[in-house]
Amino acid sequence: MKANPCRAFLCLAGCLIAFASAATGADPSVDKSAQAKRRPKAYLAIFINGYAGDPMPTEPAEFDKLLKTITSEGRFNAVLCKYTPQREVLCKKHKVLMMVDLLADGVHVYRNPRECEALLKKLRGNKTIAAYHLWSDRFGKTGAGRARDINNVHKWDPTHATWSGTYKNYSLGHLARSDFVSYYDFSWKRGPHKNFVNLLSAWKAAAEHGNRLGRYCETDAGLPGKGNHNRLMYIQTTSIACGLRAAMWHIGSRIMNMRTFEFNQYGKDLAKVNAWIEPMRAEIAKIGLPKAIYSTPWTTDWNHRPVPQTEGKIVMPPGLEKNGFPKDFWIQPAGGEFVMGVSKYDSGDKDVLFIANHDAYGAQDVKLKLTKPAKPHIFNRKTGKYDPLPIAGGATSFKLEPAGGAIVLFK
Repeated sequence: MKANPCRAFLCLAGCLIAFASAATGADPSVDKSAQAKRRPKAYLAIFINGYAGDPMPTEPAEFDKLLKTITSEGRFNAVLCKYTPQREVLCKKHKVLMMVDLLADGVHVYRNPRECEALLKKLRGNKTIAAYHLWSDRFGKTGAGRARDINNVHKWDPTHATWSGTYKNYSLGHLARSDFVSYYDFSWKRGPHKNFVNLLSAWKAAAEHGNRLGRYCETDAGLPGKGNHNRLMYIQTTSIACGLRAAMWHIGSRIMNMRTFEFNQYGKDLAKVNAWIEPMRAEIAKIGLPKAIYSTPWTTDWNHRPVPQTEGKIVMPPGLEKNGFPKDFWIQPAGGEFVMGVSKYDSGDKDVLFIANHDAYGAQDVKLKLTKPAKPHIFNRKTGKYDPLPIAGGATSFKLEPAGGAIVLFK
């Protein structure tokens, strides 16, 4: 058979276009408008007690008591559970969003696809629903199936976000189309040196299609009533700087008595963290995925311990060795040790930063040198508005509390 030069040329051209799209991260198949509309309008603090079943109270009166406690005392704004109409009514009553578990019996995303599709079509546009939970663990060689599930759910209900997760950074590419590209590592227990390693892997996967990060967070990271609160806060603020927009707290039975619904000290520590972030939730949700993540060197680690220094060598936090501030970037660190996500609002072109303390137990005096005219403002958690930051000598400064974070907007 004779080769057709025209057909060969078109084939080659198609391959080159596909290669170029992959190399630049272009994804013409993503409906950006639908994607933006289905994102939750607040940062999610999600209460869970397990998944792939129905580990929540099945009696409406008991579920009502649970919701009252987790919202009024725990300051959660979302709950993961199997969908029922009664639960929807109770979630509305307590102004808590529902993340619907699609691994639950009867509506399982791939074992009961017809039933799942019927439910999701029914829930389209439902304002009580925050997202759908599709996966939360290692998935071995079933990555193609997990990607299929994400695509199916987007088709069955394009109005709500998807949450799909893995362990650490394993096979994150299969989850890149999920609205929340999620993972767990419980880094305080399994090695805080991997905190930024896994965060940056998830950030890069989410960036492929303009999505956001989700993270399963440990609730017992330190001594209850002492260092635990600092460590939980540190995971939140450093993760938000890298694009986190939803935290699923592991696990209900570890922070409360699931019969009496009374929080133990771990739960009270977490409630303090939720309460600290609560005034910022709506603002954080408006901020796009960081276009860049930069870090200062450090001399003190996350546990407020001195970091050994080598003469003539810059020591960076683990995982951020390649994320120092570029010399030509218009914002330069002039004081403090922190990680900084550089973003823009989903609607607008103004630069907005989330800056997080590298030290879970020590405060930072942050100083930023500005090399071009700008008007920095810092988000005031008490008023819910931005306050202007003073500029002196071409620099602005503010304080970060231990494990704290700040939103800085340039108007």
